[in-house]
Amino acid sequence: MLGKLLKHELQATSRTMLPLFGLLLLVSALTNLAMRGLNGSRELPPIVSVICVILLILFMVGVMTVGIVTLWMMVQRFRRNLLRDEGYIMHTLPVSIHAQIWAKVIVSGLWYALSAAALVLSVLLMAADVEFVRDMGKIFGELFHAVMGNVRNVEILLELLGVMVLAGIFLSLMLYASLAVGHAFSKRKMGLSECIFVAFIVLFNVLTSVSSELLRTLDIFPIAQDTFIIGAWRAAMGLAAGHLVVYAAILYAVTAWFMKHRLNLD
Repeated sequence: MLGKLLKHELQATSRTMLPLFGLLLLVSALTNLAMRGLNGSRELPPIVSVICVILLILFMVGVMTVGIVTLWMMVQRFRRNLLRDEGYIMHTLPVSIHAQIWAKVIVSGLWYALSAAALVLSVLLMAADVEFVRDMGKIFGELFHAVMGNVRNVEILLELLGVMVLAGIFLSLMLYASLAVGHAFSKRKMGLSECIFVAFIVLFNVLTSVSSELLRTLDIFPIAQDTFIIGAWRAAMGLAAGHLVVYAAILYAVTAWFMKHRLNLD
């Protein structure tokens, strides 16, 4: 049943996200042409210069819009699908609360990754020319060989990717937990959800500061001097991953409990 939920969620969100990605890439290509025109030696008519500047502004706005819309879409899908009128249908399906939460988390993580890839691709497309593409190909080739040719570099890359995945899950669950708690009340649900989201941020920042200081005092992660940089990286990644796992588990439990015991669809 989780697979069907994932398919339905992807179909619903892709109707907004895919056209947005396409529009961003189109603006990136047009911005590339605009920059070529502005950087050319030939003087352009005033109207063409204005259009080029507008395209540059649209590109910057588009980059910000993709990030904002991605978060907005994930919040709205969870809210409308599980906490508003659609919830009357969704909660009668023969599927557990846990499957519904995980479907939202997995799809959110996928769109976070695709949004990041679209942003990187749009920047490359905006700045691309034949020489740029050739130079970037050399740089990425050398970088790939440098990373993959050293086991330690591969481990560092995997650790970083793992923490990024955990961070995406944590962000999604913090949004969902805030919505689940805020919508348990009868009035001002979104306002309360926003306040609870801020409260979660403050709480986890305090817990992170206290636990990090405690671990430093107890010297839980001793670092050898001869491998200080690698040891410090491993300690930082381990600490970040540990905090994210614990916080995500707390948020998941809060979300599931409120959706199961305090669900209010009115």
